[in-house]
Amino acid sequence: MSRLSFSSFAWVAGAWILLALSGCDSAYPEVVVVNETDERIMLRELSFNGCLWTGVLAYGESTSPQRCPPGSDRVHFKKLDAAKYCQEQAEAGTIDGKGLCESGALLPGTPSDSGPTENVPRWFSYQTISEHAVSYGDFRRIEVTLTDMEQDFATPGPYGH
Repeated sequence: MSRLSFSSFAWVAGAWILLALSGCDSAYPEVVVVNETDERIMLRELSFNGCLWTGVLAYGESTSPQRCPPGSDRVHFKKLDAAKYCQEQAEAGTIDGKGLCESGALLPGTPSDSGPTENVPRWFSYQTISEHAVSYGDFRRIEVTLTDMEQDFATPGPYGH
């Protein structure tokens, strides 16, 4: 039986430690969040257990898979109801008629009032009601639905409170 020299032993031990440490990140659970709310609702700035997705999700779209730390959390996000926003703009006179809002499309019109109007949509903070748990090696698809969301008052909304 041959014995390893100290330098060979140190090299082998270092390789094993490096291999073990590099494998931790790949064992983190992979998470995807899907917008299953309504065709007129968009979500943005979704977060779950330390992971953040910065894009905007239309109905039926999903985030890219991301490795998140294991644990449990609610999905936090900002929500915009495009149909409601469109109706508010029609009532304010910034677009012509509510009929344009049935599909949630925002079509510019002629303002009936030359005074200042609020053209910036308000994205309100929401979270899922249920908590989702993920463990090492998991792949989790989390659906955000209308029946599993509530306003998140822990984060400031568009009015700063």
